[in-house]
Amino acid sequence: MSKTNEFILGKYKFKIPPPNILSLNNKIISYTYKIGGDYPNCITISYTFRDNIPIGAKLPHLLYEPECSIGSTLEKGSGTELMIKYAIQHAYRDIPTVPIFEFDDDSHIDTMVYLKDIPSSGSEESVIPQNYCIEKDMTKPPPRKAKKPVNLAYFYIAYHGMTWYEARFNAKMIDSEKYKAYKNSLSFLIDSKQKLPFIQFIEIIGSAFSSTERITELEKYYIPAKTYREFFEKIPPIKRCDMLYGWINTFMEYYIRSTFSDKGWYINVLDMNSTPILKGGALSNRLKYHIFSNRNITNF
Repeated sequence: MSKTNEFILGKYKFKIPPPNILSLNNKIISYTYKIGGDYPNCITISYTFRDNIPIGAKLPHLLYEPECSIGSTLEKGSGTELMIKYAIQHAYRDIPTVPIFEFDDDSHIDTMVYLKDIPSSGSEESVIPQNYCIEKDMTKPPPRKAKKPVNLAYFYIAYHGMTWYEARFNAKMIDSEKYKAYKNSLSFLIDSKQKLPFIQFIEIIGSAFSSTERITELEKYYIPAKTYREFFEKIPPIKRCDMLYGWINTFMEYYIRSTFSDKGWYINVLDMNSTPILKGGALSNRLKYHIFSNRNITNF
């Protein structure tokens, strides 16, 4: 029996057991990789076969935990990206006839963020206090869940004009026409004519608030902004997690429900390091919002 391999990438070490292969009547019916670290179940890659020929690959499980690296803490964002890219490249080296990896972009973020523009004492980056943002309960073993998860795709679109997977992996929708429509629809973020009066904006998201105090606070950032993108940027970084939670999904769905779907995305290993095309404004260089988990999605 093949043994589990360990691979060192910079300061991280990951383990990749041999693929789990199930056969029936001399035909492969399941071919699956598991990639992780001290916590082993961080990434799953599953292949489908037809007549023993691989015809497709999916990422049915993606998860960030600090223990996804062996003997060290895996960083959010950059560490997660490195782990996923290496997993995809490893699978592609094994089965080079399948460069496309399908997934559902239904990830959520751990809203504990690292910001370079918050004063700190001597360190390059400082951490927002936990009373401002939601953090997973790190006293529990993995896998952990956030108490109030925020949709990563919508949050990232608001500030960057694209999803996290588009920005980091050049990901696209399988339906190319729908993807084109989605990218074109993001003009609402930077088009001042599409920014609604404040009362209409509140009518869209108002059910998210339990008091007028929060609405009044939001108004002072909304009124002076010429575009939605400017509005999002005006919200102080230390308040964004708390202020956007509860209504960012409703707001985004109002504008892009007909064009955006978290189902049916893919990463092409051959161009996942290419620079994505921006829509809805340039990438914000002030923030680094990090992925923490992607719930299990449907297997084949």
